[in-house]
Amino acid sequence: MAEFHYQGFTAVGDLATGDIEASSLEKAEEALRARGLTPLDIRLTKTAGAQAGWSRRLSSGAPNLAELADFIREFATLEEAGIPVDRALRILEQQSRSKAIRPLALGVLENVLEGSSLSQAMAARPQIFTAEYLNITRAGEITGDIGRALTDLADLLERRVELRARMRSALVYPSLLIVLAAVSTGIVLTSLVPAVAPMFSESGREMPAGLAFIVALGNAWQWIVALLIGIFVAMAAMARWIGGSPEAQKSFGLLKFRVPLAGPMIAQYEAARFARALGTMLRSGVRMMAALEASCGVIGNAFLRASLDSASEAVRGRDSLASALSAIPVLPPVLSQVVAIGEESGKLDTMLLRVALMFERQTERRVEQAMSLLTPVLTILIAAIVGGLILSVMNAVLGINDLATQ
Repeated sequence: MAEFHYQGFTAVGDLATGDIEASSLEKAEEALRARGLTPLDIRLTKTAGAQAGWSRRLSSGAPNLAELADFIREFATLEEAGIPVDRALRILEQQSRSKAIRPLALGVLENVLEGSSLSQAMAARPQIFTAEYLNITRAGEITGDIGRALTDLADLLERRVELRARMRSALVYPSLLIVLAAVSTGIVLTSLVPAVAPMFSESGREMPAGLAFIVALGNAWQWIVALLIGIFVAMAAMARWIGGSPEAQKSFGLLKFRVPLAGPMIAQYEAARFARALGTMLRSGVRMMAALEASCGVIGNAFLRASLDSASEAVRGRDSLASALSAIPVLPPVLSQVVAIGEESGKLDTMLLRVALMFERQTERRVEQAMSLLTPVLTILIAAIVGGLILSVMNAVLGINDLATQ
C-alpha cells in the first residue's frame, strides 16, 4: 500500500485536502470519488516506507473539435435545466469519458470556484477557447442567459464538425483508390518484373520496350528517390518562407482563390465560416465590432482575413457592413446583398445564418460533385497504369514462351 496526499472539491465546492492509502494512484482516485470528492491533485508521498518524489496532476491534451462540441452541448443542456455553473461543470467532469474533457471541466471549475466568471475561466485557456467562443459566452453572462449562449455556441461547433466530416468522407473513396493503386503497382514492380526480366538477359533476346522501361525505372530508383526528396525539401522550405512572411501569406492566399474550380469553392467555404460566426455572435448579443473582429479571426486564408480586417475598420468608420464586404472581390456577391437586406430589416443575425447555411450546403454539393467526377477519372487512370504494367509483363511472358518453342 502507498500513501497519497490529495486535493479535491467537495459536493458544495469547498477545497478538501488530506492523505489516503491505496495500492495505486488510480485506486486512490476511485476511493476519493467514492467519498464524494472531485480529485484535483493527487501526490504520492510514501511507498514501502520510503519517500517518493513524483505526482500526477489530473490533465490531458486539448480536446478535438468534436469533443469540444459535445462538451458545450452537454453544458448548455445542464444550464438550460437551471443547474448552476459549478454544479454543471462537476457533473461534466464526473460523467465525461473523454480524457481531454475531464481535466478541462475540472480546470474551468477550479477557476470558477476561485471567483472567476465562466468567460474568464475559458479565457485562461486560449489554445482551446478562441475569441468567438469567449464573446458568445460573455454576451450570455451580460444578458443573464448563459444556457442560450452555450446553445448557440454548440450549434456553431456542431455545424463545423458536420461540414468537416462530410468533406472528409467525400475523400475516403478516392484516397482508397490511390492506396490500392500504389499497392498493386508495388506488387507488380517488386514481384513480377524481377522474376521475368532475368530470363531475357540470360537468353540474349531483346527485352520488350514496356518491360525495359519498367526495369530502367527500377534501376534508377536512387535518382527517383533523390528527386522526390529534393521536391519535398523545396516545398518545405517554401512553406516555411511563406509562414514567416505576412505578405507572402497574402499572395499565396490570393493565389488559392484563382485556382480553377477549387478557388470558388474555397471562397464559399470561408464565407460560410465568417457568416456563421458573425451571425451566431450577433444573435447571442455580442456587439457588432467585437463580433466582427472575432469573426475575422476564424478565417484561415491570410488574404481574405486581411481584407476582412480592412472591412472591419471601414465599419468602425461608420460605413455599412454590406458596402465594406462588397469591396472584397473574392467573396461571393450574394453575401453583401444578403447583408444589405439584413441591415435594412434589422435582422442581420438571421440573414447571416441563412446565407451561411446556403453556402455550406453549396460547398457540400460542390465537393460531392467534384468527388463524383474525380472517382471515375482516378479509376480510369489507375486502371491504365496498373493495366499497362501487367500488359508489359504478360507480353514479356508470351515472349518467353515463343523463345521456348523455337
